[in-house]
Amino acid sequence: MEYLKIKGIDRDCSRFIIGTMTIKDPDGPESEFKKLDDAWEQGVNVIDAAHSYGAPRVGSTEIALGKWVKSRGLKREEYTITTKCGHPRYFDFNPFLSRNAVHSYDMESELNDSLCKWHTDYVDVLYLHRDDPNTSVAEIMETFNRFKKEGKVRVFGAANWEFDRIKEANDYAEAHGLQGFGIVEEHYSVAAMYADPFGQGSGTVSGPKYAEMRKYLKEKGIVCASYSALSGGFCTGRITRDGFAANPESVPEGTRKAYCHPDNFTRVERAAELAKVKGLTVPQICMAYTMCGDFEVMPIIGANNHDELMSTLSALDIKLTRAECDWIDLTSDEKPF
Repeated sequence: MEYLKIKGIDRDCSRFIIGTMTIKDPDGPESEFKKLDDAWEQGVNVIDAAHSYGAPRVGSTEIALGKWVKSRGLKREEYTITTKCGHPRYFDFNPFLSRNAVHSYDMESELNDSLCKWHTDYVDVLYLHRDDPNTSVAEIMETFNRFKKEGKVRVFGAANWEFDRIKEANDYAEAHGLQGFGIVEEHYSVAAMYADPFGQGSGTVSGPKYAEMRKYLKEKGIVCASYSALSGGFCTGRITRDGFAANPESVPEGTRKAYCHPDNFTRVERAAELAKVKGLTVPQICMAYTMCGDFEVMPIIGANNHDELMSTLSALDIKLTRAECDWIDLTSDEKPF
């Protein structure tokens, strides 16, 4: 395993983060715990969660994670918790009650709830899961810094935020002598996101449109935790241009509308060509791509079994050149081999 430092966290953090959104049983099914055990045994010590995970039993994921940590006898200083607050609240029975939950009282309530579920008095990273432009960055950053002063949070994160708001929040923090965002959670992948796959304001830094944001992250030393690094399975190579044209309904709707774009097919086709030259798989090349940029990326992984986990982790040993990455990303048409 490869490790890096996140400013504000004392321990070394694994390059890969284990995702937990699929854990929905608060009693902690052993099949899900086995995935966590496998990742832990391979040196993955960063766990990604959210107050909202576990639907339809919202919140059950963190209950299960607290049980897993306790049952394995893990010491708090051994692992890094990243969790999220401020997820929109939707009420199907009365849409008028639905609202964005991005206020100081929402953040505090959900943070305290998460702390109880994890059986801890602090989390290493707390993200705002979504943004609400109607809430001032002043309220948000002042609240985060109060949590820091109280010892409940080490690092502040923005998940699915637009570049302008991240910059505005960090500019406010800098102007007022406060800590700003040190990490973001956004989609970063070989495949650019051309539409929101989930319909809830999903964020991305992939593709040429977001080059300025990637430059900003590098300049400010802000880490990017990348969710859906294989873009909903699109970057496995199993979804081909011809196959999609013949039967588009065979592709899940979110993947279909977000990633099944001509440029993305070309990107994955180039990744497949490079994989063949190197004797690797398409997912290995696409995962390695996420870590070959000039800004710090920590892919969030959700391997379904041990073999898939090991294949994903092997991407650490694959070092793509700048020329190879540029060719895959269509910024160059010159073949690097």
